[in-house]
Amino acid sequence: MSLSIGTNDSAIRASQAASIAARGMETSMERLSTGKRINSATDDAAGVAIASRLSAEIRGANQSIRNALDGQALINTAEGGHKEIENILQRMREISVQAANDTNNAQDRTNLQAEMDAMIEEIDRIAETTTWAGTNLMKDDNSVFEFQVGTAVGSANQIKVTIAGMTASDLDLSGTSGISKADFSISQQLDDATAPVASDTLVLTPADADTTDGVTEINIQHAAASDSGAVAKLTFDGVTVTLSGDAQADVTALNSAFGNFGISAGVATDYNTADNAAHGDTPEVDYITLTVPEASTGTQLSVSSDDNARTSIGKIDDAIEDVNVQRSQLGAISNRLNHTVNNLTNISSNLSAAKGGIEDADFALETTNLAKNQILQQASTAMLAQANASQGNVLALLRS
Repeated sequence: MSLSIGTNDSAIRASQAASIAARGMETSMERLSTGKRINSATDDAAGVAIASRLSAEIRGANQSIRNALDGQALINTAEGGHKEIENILQRMREISVQAANDTNNAQDRTNLQAEMDAMIEEIDRIAETTTWAGTNLMKDDNSVFEFQVGTAVGSANQIKVTIAGMTASDLDLSGTSGISKADFSISQQLDDATAPVASDTLVLTPADADTTDGVTEINIQHAAASDSGAVAKLTFDGVTVTLSGDAQADVTALNSAFGNFGISAGVATDYNTADNAAHGDTPEVDYITLTVPEASTGTQLSVSSDDNARTSIGKIDDAIEDVNVQRSQLGAISNRLNHTVNNLTNISSNLSAAKGGIEDADFALETTNLAKNQILQQASTAMLAQANASQGNVLALLRS
């Protein structure tokens, strides 16, 4: 080996070793201070991409868990409203059973009807005010809610629940009541025909004043039949009355057949000139007036008589069944969400473990590396000093 001062190989190698040890110390201290093995892409280029993908899945799973829990809270809110409606229906059924007993007088049934009507109003109020984040849960029929319970798109990552309307109208406990012209049917059987034909002698028309004092009047023209063998029939709610042509006899028959529906029949002969032109008859021709309950919106449940109370029991039983079917469906979805949360928690835990294996620092290894690099740095610094001192031999040669 030649002795020269132009290039000090020993010093260069010692300096390089000191630099490597310093960089190793910096890396170890960074990992120990952050707790991460990967602090930049230079630490592990492929690991950065994998850790990022796992982070997306973990954060998506964690948010899906929160989504499922929120969805469960929404369902439980709706189910609570259903439960209270069922409690109301049970009380309404109790009222109906009580009213069906003939130990009650008219005032008793009036009092029972007042409570029944109040319960109907409360059902509507609960359906109106049961909301989640401002969205009504029970007012609109078949409201659909979708919960995102997965980290990706597609139907497998959503759970859908449909909540039926729970208003009194939806439960068929209230709605438009009353009778209209469309509820009646008139037919005429001629003696030379084999089937009923449209009547040309009986005309069903609204009166000039449709609504008077809470009732609707419907008129039936009662002119003589064009065929002596004609048989006219009036049908309402499956009950048919054969009209004889004798107005008084027909009124008696109609009152007997339809009186239970709140319909009353009478005879009138006071067509005016305009009516004559419209109906094609003379003032002397009688016509029958049917007075029927006015169409209105309100309760369809009545306990005004024992028969009405028994009918109400059947309607309430149907409503209770509808509520219970909906509650069972909501309970099933809520239980399903429990399993969804459990599975998502398992997924998130295992993904986090996988990400930690890639990204987290091994403190035992890093502290060992730090101690090693510290020793190497001190050693290389000492060797650099020795290498620089070795050049002093050249001066000794120059002095000699």
